[in-house]
Amino acid sequence: MMFDMHVHTLHSPKCGWMRPERLVERAIQKRLDGLAVTDHNTIDGAHEVIDIVRDKQMELSVIIGEEISTDRGEVLAYFINREIEPGSFAEVLSEIRRAGGISAIPHPFDKLRHHAVRLTSDDVGSFDCIEAFNARCLSKTYNDLAYNFGMEHDLAISAGSDAHFLNEVGNGGVITKRRDIREAIMKKDVTIFGHRSMVINHAGTKVLKLVRSIWSHIYE
Repeated sequence: MMFDMHVHTLHSPKCGWMRPERLVERAIQKRLDGLAVTDHNTIDGAHEVIDIVRDKQMELSVIIGEEISTDRGEVLAYFINREIEPGSFAEVLSEIRRAGGISAIPHPFDKLRHHAVRLTSDDVGSFDCIEAFNARCLSKTYNDLAYNFGMEHDLAISAGSDAHFLNEVGNGGVITKRRDIREAIMKKDVTIFGHRSMVINHAGTKVLKLVRSIWSHIYE
């Protein structure tokens, strides 16, 4: 079982570009068994992807996820049964549990991300797992630090492409022999796969954010 645990669709208002139907097609092309749709502060994209997979009777598991803004940075939620509102770090982690989900801290040591939670040992125990590989980390060091932190503190790990564009889907994720991906993560029975995305994708995201910002000001 091969899962990309961090992808965005056009429902991520500032950085997402992919139409859900194209994301599904790409995931099948990449021979993924499943993916977690983790748009920023919404689960609309995840539900749309689920509808497409169901209507087309495709063999692709879709995890309802969300990348949620907190006062300390972004938190990933997997397997949630409702949308989680932005809030304080502690409140969001608590709401993820109430929504039946598990929490993951994405790209915690990426110094180029202004919205990353800067983890310390004091945080261990408050969240469920750490994103030990993110394909959009420009430096290998950032992923190494995340992985080593997870190993040092015996944490469950996750990984994903953080895809904004089609060519990034499947650039990172986890592999397990278990049929239940949630159980595999929590029982620490996954291995990481992936490679870092091309720098041009970061440039594409910046252009997209600029265009959408200009567009929103024009039509305010």
